[in-house]
Amino acid sequence: MPVSVVAVNLTTGERGENLARRVVLSASLYKLFVARELFRRIAAGTVSRTQASGDGAHTVDECLRLMIVISDDGCGVAGLNMVGKGDLDSALHDDGFSGTYLASPQRTTAADVAELLGRERSGATELYALLGRQQVNDRIPPALPPGTAIAHKTGDRTGWAHDAGVITTPNGDLVVAVLTGPWSSPCCHEERIGPLEREAFALIGAVARRVYDYVVG
Repeated sequence: MPVSVVAVNLTTGERGENLARRVVLSASLYKLFVARELFRRIAAGTVSRTQASGDGAHTVDECLRLMIVISDDGCGVAGLNMVGKGDLDSALHDDGFSGTYLASPQRTTAADVAELLGRERSGATELYALLGRQQVNDRIPPALPPGTAIAHKTGDRTGWAHDAGVITTPNGDLVVAVLTGPWSSPCCHEERIGPLEREAFALIGAVARRVYDYVVG
């Protein structure tokens, strides 16, 4: 099974990677780039937190929380429409995310996801705080020592399963992005866990734990 991995020790700068620039279907990881752009527009004053998101039920502020913390798809699509889908791709590439595309089908790389997470952690941003409140915790978190803090985002769709985040270790913060696939159908769906989902999620956790153990020593 192809596994794209990027691991970066934010304290020492040490980095390890495998298939880091392989472009894959992003699944819900696209919401990271959408949320980042929406927060940028809020700061610039071109988007209001209280304006309608376009999903018919929530404000922009509410959708930012929902698309990250519980990976709400309706809010994700609304946010994607707000930022212009593929109209944002050139700006993303100019900003260093050369393998990420918000045009359909949304795609990204482990390298781009790790880069975004590192920037959000360094800036102690509002997006990073939302990642720390993540409620979808079925991949990397169970593989870590109990109580280990992690700010992360999962992604899954038919054929693909991902998890990426910043893990707090005794030796500093660790960025880990693990993007896996293509898996055989019907994998992979977080709300419908079967044998393939369990295999995929366990693989993601095992990769993250191996990196964690290396950093901790």
